[in-house]
Amino acid sequence: MRRRTATVRGIELGRARPEIIVPLVGEDADALQAQAEAATATRARIVEWRLDRFRPDLEDAQEHREAVLDALPALRALLGPDRALLVTFRTTAEGGARPLADRDLGVLLESLITGRRAGTQSAVDMVDIETARTARVVERVIAAAHRHGTVVVGSFHDMEGTPSEQELVETLRAQRRLGADVPKIAVTPHGPRDVLTLLSASVAVAEDLSGPHIAISMGALGATSRVAAETFGSAATFASVGEGSAPGQLGAQDVAGMLELLRP
Repeated sequence: MRRRTATVRGIELGRARPEIIVPLVGEDADALQAQAEAATATRARIVEWRLDRFRPDLEDAQEHREAVLDALPALRALLGPDRALLVTFRTTAEGGARPLADRDLGVLLESLITGRRAGTQSAVDMVDIETARTARVVERVIAAAHRHGTVVVGSFHDMEGTPSEQELVETLRAQRRLGADVPKIAVTPHGPRDVLTLLSASVAVAEDLSGPHIAISMGALGATSRVAAETFGSAATFASVGEGSAPGQLGAQDVAGMLELLRP
C-alpha cells in the first residue's frame, strides 16, 4: 500500500525527498521581506512565517493581527507561485516569542485562512495549530482550513525533554485523528537515546501509511534527525537562512546538500 501524501502548490509532502521549510523571523516588514528574498534563493519550497516574532512592539492582539494582515499580500507576492507559505504563531508555552490567548490565536489563524482582508484570499497555503491549545479553538481552525483548502500542520513541542516512544507515537496519531494533514512533534533530547526514541517513533508512525508527518529532535544533539528525515519517515525538516527559529536548525543550503547525500 502506498503512503498517503499532502499536496500544496504542487509540492507533495510524504513522497520522496523531505521538503525543507525555512522560517521567517523578521520583526518588521522590511526585515521580513529581506529574509523572504534570501529564502527564495535557496532550494526550500516551503516558507514558514513565524507570526509570534513579527512586530513585538504591538502587544494588543488586534493591532498585531492587523499588522500581520497588512504585511501578508507583499510577502505572498514575493514568494511567487511555486513556494508554499506556512503561517505559524508559536505560543510561549511551546517555545514561542510571545503569549497569546487561545481565543485570539484562533481569530488570528482563521483570519489568515479565510482571507478577511481584500487581497489576502488564497495567500496562505498551510497553517500550524498547536494541538495542545483549547480543543474548541483547534477544531475551529482545522475546520476553517479544510473548508478553504489549506493544509493543516498540527504541532506539539516539548522544550524540556523527550517523552516516551509510546507517547510520541500516540501524539502523532491523535493529531491525525483531530484532522491534521501533517502531524508534527519537536522534542528536546538530553542524550543520544532520546534522539533514538524520537527517530523510532517517527518510523513507527510512517509505517501506518496514514499520511506525512514531521518529527524533530531539537538542539545540536538532535541535528541528525533534521538531515536523516527521509530514512526515518519524516516528510520535512526546518532549516535557516540567517536567524533560525528553534534550537539546532542548520543552514538551508547545507541541509539541502546533506539530504541528497543521505538519501537511502
